[in-house]
Amino acid sequence: MIRTLYVRIGVVIFIVVWGSLVLSSMMFSYHFRGQVHREFEERLTNSSVPIVKMLQTANEDTIVALTELAFQMNRGQNLRLYNGSGQQLADYVRNTCTEIPPEAVETVLDGFRYSDFSKKDEEGCPRGIVGISFQADGKPYALFLTPDVGPQIRSFDRLQTRNLWTILAISGIVIVIAAIYLVRPLKQITVATRRISKGDFDVRLNIKQRDELGELAGSINHMAEELKKMEKMRQEFVTNVSHDIQTPLTSIRGFSKLLQNDTLDPEERIGYLKLIESESERLSRLSENLLKLASLESEHHPFHPVRLQLDEQLRLCVVSCEPLWSSKKLSIELDLASVSIVADEDSLNQVWMNLLHNAIKFTPEGGTITISLERQEDGALVRISDTGIGIAPEELANVFRRFYKTDASRQSSGWKSGSGLGLSIVKKIVDLHHGEIQVASRLEKGTTFSVKLPSRK
Repeated sequence: MIRTLYVRIGVVIFIVVWGSLVLSSMMFSYHFRGQVHREFEERLTNSSVPIVKMLQTANEDTIVALTELAFQMNRGQNLRLYNGSGQQLADYVRNTCTEIPPEAVETVLDGFRYSDFSKKDEEGCPRGIVGISFQADGKPYALFLTPDVGPQIRSFDRLQTRNLWTILAISGIVIVIAAIYLVRPLKQITVATRRISKGDFDVRLNIKQRDELGELAGSINHMAEELKKMEKMRQEFVTNVSHDIQTPLTSIRGFSKLLQNDTLDPEERIGYLKLIESESERLSRLSENLLKLASLESEHHPFHPVRLQLDEQLRLCVVSCEPLWSSKKLSIELDLASVSIVADEDSLNQVWMNLLHNAIKFTPEGGTITISLERQEDGALVRISDTGIGIAPEELANVFRRFYKTDASRQSSGWKSGSGLGLSIVKKIVDLHHGEIQVASRLEKGTTFSVKLPSRK
């Protein structure tokens, strides 16, 4: 049973090559023999003319000698001479390929020309016969010419057989080399995929072929790189979740121990209780965001698209955040066109609230937040810009990653640090609406989030 790819490729190539070779050899041999057949028919017909003219000058005593002379002068031809009674006078042949049938002799002696090149003997030699009648010294004779092609045909067959065996030896070596060349990259790919399946993502295939195997190797390299990034993100995710859960729990535990001290005055006790409440709320927000993100990524997240007025939804979000931006004396500028789209109202409302909260959080007192809504042919474009601290260029590509937080300047804005899940939730909700979200920012100049939503019918 054929189990290895080496053998399978070798067998397939062998069958294809040798099947084609044998078929082409048979066709070539057939056409070669046919060509020999036609050439000898023409040659015998043409050469019979001068022989007959020479024999016509002979008499009964010299005609046999002249036939022998003609035989010696015409290499590659056999001559047989018959008198008027059908008796064979001369038989000059170099092989035994051809026999003259009696009916052919009778036909020629009756004054008809005879030609038969339709048969072959058991060795494959053409049984070509040309018979011509003539008269010498007033008596009828029949001359038969047959080709002496047996040696040529057998020589050709031997040459063909030798060539086939030579090609068999050479092709066998070439097939082995070709099989190794074709299978080696596949074995490398097999080893690489096994390493990847065991969690080793440092796999790099050095296959530089510009074909399907090269494309497959490039895809595997890309897959290994992406899996390595995902593994790193997974580890960071576990680390960040553990840290963000452990930090408030540690604070709550510490403040709870302090509250057990009976010497605390009422103001200190209330202060510790407020800190415990704040850390509990932070822990609650973290678990709520985790559940929200998990729900968005599941196939069973409730999604209820309805027709809504997008400009009115944005105004309501600004109004609901009024205590936050007014406490920092921020200016809110609105440029909202009247736009109606089909979307999930609750999830889309969370997008605007998260983006507004970030803009308020990272904009210093006295800054400006601008919200614009623009109608487009294929949907709506919402821009939320601030004059806050901005994001470094090297961090822009990571802002939508889970638990990703920028440098410490964001942490010192006077707010409690977030969980790093808000923008991940925003990105997921926008993706569920088949929209796009982009961010542009400059340090100390501000940040702009652009959300493009399709106008679904």
